[in-house]
Amino acid sequence: MEIENVLQKCGLSKNEAKAYLKLSEIGLASAYKLSKEANIFKANTYLVLKKLEEIGLVSKVKIEEKVMYEASDPSFLLNILDSKRDKISQIMPSIRLMQKSPRTESIFNVYKGVDSFVNILYHFLEFNDSILVYGAPKKAYELMNYRIGNFHNERIKRKIKMYHIYNFEAMERIKQISTMPLTYAKYLPQLFDSQVSTNICGEEVTFAIWTPPIKMIQIKDKDMAESYKKYFQILWKNSQRVKN
Repeated sequence: MEIENVLQKCGLSKNEAKAYLKLSEIGLASAYKLSKEANIFKANTYLVLKKLEEIGLVSKVKIEEKVMYEASDPSFLLNILDSKRDKISQIMPSIRLMQKSPRTESIFNVYKGVDSFVNILYHFLEFNDSILVYGAPKKAYELMNYRIGNFHNERIKRKIKMYHIYNFEAMERIKQISTMPLTYAKYLPQLFDSQVSTNICGEEVTFAIWTPPIKMIQIKDKDMAESYKKYFQILWKNSQRVKN
């Protein structure tokens, strides 16, 4: 049974079904890219995305003033079209297979400024996964001093763990942050001090460069994120705790 036909029988229009399936295949994309990939007129694409967003099959995020769209998990179809549960259940595995298939391109973004970094941290919370940070200099906390508290409150409220490996210079910050729930901190010898922190969560890795002009390089790539998570575990085992 063709997936697109099943979606249409369950209430989606032809273009809505095409758009949802194409987003499932290519991942996060702009309306322009979706229009091109799904062969839908650009004017119609915005209307289709609006409808899919209203019924919960598509979510959008603003990245560097650019609106991007992503397909929701196919389980949302069951919530919306409960009366068609049997037919939807038949196509869910195929859609999940599309979403998990290797993609040829990673998503690469560059941001500037401390506020952008704080926004990335809040974005990490959507993964509901542990946040890993290493190479964090003392300067990073000083620059975010009045912005980072609310983030940690929200993170702890969501019961998300965060692991930090700070530079040697940040001893006081390590002592302070270690008192927070679900928060763990160590340090590396001074030899390894760096002004670039590496931040890993979900399928994303973000490098923050803390020398002016402050900027972030964000890469969305599952394989890369998994490799950096393994590297973080090696560093964590070889880093040290601050003695009270």
